[in-house]
Amino acid sequence: MRKLNDRGNVAIISCLLITVLLGFTAYVLDVGMVYIEKTKLTNAIDSGALAAVLELPDNEMKARTAAVDYLQKNNVDPSLALITVGVDHKSIQIEEVKNVKHLFAQVIGINSSNIKAKTKAVVAPAKSVTGGIRPFAVEVYKFSYGDLVTLKEDAGDGYSGNYGAVSLGGSGESVFRANALYGYSGTISVGDYIDTEPGNMAGACNDIKKYINSEYSTFDNFPRDSIRLWIMPLVDSLAVSGQKSVLVVGFAAFYVEDVTNNSGKIEVKGRFVRFVLNCPVDTNLNDTGLYGAKLSK
Repeated sequence: MRKLNDRGNVAIISCLLITVLLGFTAYVLDVGMVYIEKTKLTNAIDSGALAAVLELPDNEMKARTAAVDYLQKNNVDPSLALITVGVDHKSIQIEEVKNVKHLFAQVIGINSSNIKAKTKAVVAPAKSVTGGIRPFAVEVYKFSYGDLVTLKEDAGDGYSGNYGAVSLGGSGESVFRANALYGYSGTISVGDYIDTEPGNMAGACNDIKKYINSEYSTFDNFPRDSIRLWIMPLVDSLAVSGQKSVLVVGFAAFYVEDVTNNSGKIEVKGRFVRFVLNCPVDTNLNDTGLYGAKLSK
């Protein structure tokens, strides 16, 4: 009888141990699944915040729309998201909650768990820009959105043969023309010295006029990749004689309104816009209107 009882006790203990092991295994598997879903959710809202912040600081509505679009593309319910734009319009925060249903832990009465994720993307002054830089420079100034700025003076209005053009990656009109139409492909950083490019550059500027007029857009409605949107270095001074080095102190973006040719005197004007690129940033730099984006947890 004792042997039968012992066998019965062993069977009961074995059943209990198997139940505990199954429960523990279910817990481990579902914890792993929750971790994977938390990672996916974090990546999704990170992408949404970085996409949204590119529309700041001047278009909060587009920023919110971009955030919602990215959440939907990553299978995240935007109706459960709390999207907050900073009072200075230089940051956007996304908080999201997602319910994850368990596969195995249901056997021990745990059907689902709520996971939460929060992220924040901010814009800060651009430290350097790679590619797309136009071969013009403007003296640093605290511009306001929409200011009409002369990007290239006409002949006679400059300083000792300098009318706003700069030499990027080489000098001469052919290099200048390529950079003006398609942007300099190299990197320029705050603190670099660049050379001025003396001369009126009339032929190249006529080509610029034809090129930008091939796109129909307006200052109030232009795409992010507009050929009229120019990224330019801001320098400490252009009051130099001949080809001289000037110091880059920041960057700015301008929407080119027009290129005028009055008896061979070429003038280029554009309106100042605040714009965000994917580029390195430095929070210690002065705010000159061109920004890079980064996550700030």
